[in-house]
Parts: sequence; C-alpha cells; structure tokens
Amino acid sequence: MSIWESFKIALSSIWNHKIRSILTMLGIIIGVAAVITIVAIGQGAQTSLQDEFFNTDKNAIDIFYEPTPTEDKSEMMWMEPELSQADVETLAAVPGVKAVLATNQGWGALVHNEKQGDMEITGVGPEYFKARNIKIIEGRPINVRDNDSMNRIIMIDTVARKKFFKESENVIGEIVDINDNPYKIVGVYESHVPEQYRYSEYGEMLMPRALISLMYGNREIERLAIIASDADKISETGNLAASTLTQSKKIEDGQYRIHDFSEYENEFNQFILIITIFIGSVAGISLLVGGIGVMNIMLVSVTERTREIGLRKALGATRGRILLQFLIESVTLTSLGGLIGLGFAVLGTLLISEFSPITATISPLVVLIGIGFSAFIGVVFGILPASKASKLSPIDALRYE
Repeated sequence: MSIWESFKIALSSIWNHKIRSILTMLGIIIGVAAVITIVAIGQGAQTSLQDEFFNTDKNAIDIFYEPTPTEDKSEMMWMEPELSQADVETLAAVPGVKAVLATNQGWGALVHNEKQGDMEITGVGPEYFKARNIKIIEGRPINVRDNDSMNRIIMIDTVARKKFFKESENVIGEIVDINDNPYKIVGVYESHVPEQYRYSEYGEMLMPRALISLMYGNREIERLAIIASDADKISETGNLAASTLTQSKKIEDGQYRIHDFSEYENEFNQFILIITIFIGSVAGISLLVGGIGVMNIMLVSVTERTREIGLRKALGATRGRILLQFLIESVTLTSLGGLIGLGFAVLGTLLISEFSPITATISPLVVLIGIGFSAFIGVVFGILPASKASKLSPIDALRYE
C-alpha cells in the first residue's frame, strides 16, 4: 500500500467519523489559532513600540565631541569643531540611521496685535520633520531654501495657533513680531509635547536653523543626534555614526562619541524574551491538550479496527505498513486542525487590527512553524496507538469481537 493510498484511507476514516474528528481536532485548532494570533499581536505590538519609541528625539542618540586628554591629564584649551549641513548629510548616509536631528535653541517674545508671549524657538533644517515625524496641519514645513537664504519665516504649533489666532480661519502669511523683528508664518504643526512638559503656555515655534544662529550668535548646530532604524542595534549604529563623523571631519585632537545604550538594549531584549516565553507557554499547554485528545481518539480507532488490522496482516501487511498507516492518520488529523486553526487566526488578527491600535501581523515563518508543529504533535502522540496496532497478532485480531 502506497503512502497516497494510506492518506486516502486516513481522510475516509476522518470523514466517516466527522463529529468525533472535529471534537478531536478542537484542541489543535484552538492551540494553533491561539499561538499564531498571540505571536501576531506580539509582533504588531513590538513594531508599534519600536515605531513609537524610535520616532521622536526623546530617544535619539546624541553625538558629542570629546577631546583627547593630554599625557599629564592636565586641562587644555580646546574648541569643538563647527557642524554644518554637510555633516548632517554624512550621518544620514550611515547604514542603520533612520533620521538625523540637527538643532539649536533660543527664546523669543512673539507679539501679534495686543497678544504677547515668551516662547521657545527651535532652529531646524528640513531633515527635522522626518526625524520627528511632524504632522503639518496648515501650510508647509521649513525647507532647504529657507535655511540657505535665512528667510524670516517661522512655524507655530497648535498651542500657539489657539493662543494667538483662535478666531482666524487661516494664519498662513500672517506677520508676527519676534524680538522687534517681523516674521511670516508659513506653517502650523501639531504639538507633540504634553501640557505638563511644556516650557511655555504659549506653545513653541520653529525657525530656520541658520536664522536663529544669526539672531542669537550661537552655533548653527548645537545638538546633533541620530535615530536608529533597528531597536537591537542602537549602540552599533550610534558608534558607527560617531566614528564616521570623526573620520569625515579629519579630527586629530579628539573624537565624536555617544552615550552607552547597552543597558537599555539588554532591558529591551529581556522584555522581548519574556513575551516569547509567555507565548511559548501558551503554545505548549494548548497543543499538549490537543495532542492528548489525538492520542486518545487514535487508541479508540485502533480498538475499533482490530479485525481490519488482523485481516491486513493475514494478507501480508508488515508491521511497518500498519505503523505508517496509523501515523499518517494521526498526522492528517492534526494537520487539518492546524490549517483550520490558521484560518481562525487570520480572521482574529484582521478583527484585532480593525478594532485596536495594534496592527497584528502574521509572518510566513510563524505559519510554517504552527502547521509544522501541529503535524509534529500528530507524530508524537500517534506513535503509541500506531505501535499498539502494529504489534497485534493476526490470529488474535481476527478473533476479536
């Protein structure tokens, strides 16, 4: 008897006992569906966490200059190298760098009509909006031309929009006064700072980086940082960016460095490990229950088909053929359960993605592992019934009532 014929007999046996087969597969169905769904939610949550955590400058990797100490470790006069847009472009090309943050800071009193308020001003370049994932509500962002020409323009956040222009339908093009100089509003962006962390009740504004440098006499770039695209390679990406910047500027009396992120990386990896262990525990318990059900029903099947086994042995079927037949039936039963469980998992992830903030994602590898493991359960828990069937004596089996 070929494997294909054994498979057809297995399908026929499952079909002839539909209710019993469905009840037997139920544990496998629930186990596989639960495992795939939980893994999909976990992957979706991890992706959302990384996107949230690595999209803002709060978690950026600061790059700072450190001079080389003298041999006698005495204090020496040193000056930090000037940073420019060319350095920003150099860092943006480093593998693993998702975005670059190059900013400087200042304060100014914004005056419009009879309203006035001191606000923090951040000097930015065009790369800032990608790094911070800034949402533009009205108008446009600051571009390269604004920085190169030092255009007298600003952007205000939604807090300042409500404070100064609550009654205005459109603020684009409005002229405001900052430190006794006129500036034109070109855009409004959504405020990302919670109220309790704001430096000013009047909100914030953005200005071309080169312009704020001219206004306050500070460096064009006071803070330089990068955001890594991979949560598992923060230190690696940061160190590569710092060394690349040092080499590109041909510095001999110092180097650019980053703060050590290894502690955070260990905590992050430990969190992922705990989630993985939890998922593995759920998988083990669910599929163990399903496997016990499969073994139980296969033992019943062997008892019911004792005379059939005896007849096949009397006609020349070997012990190996009988063993293979029942193993194929067991694996077919659990594999069908795995496929049905996959269908429920797909439906479950679609519903979760639709009605929750997490986008659950099912990877092909998880599908293969889920179906493969359900087939493996069929082999493990089918060995005992198949072995029992293969050891039956033909004479005793034919006499069985």
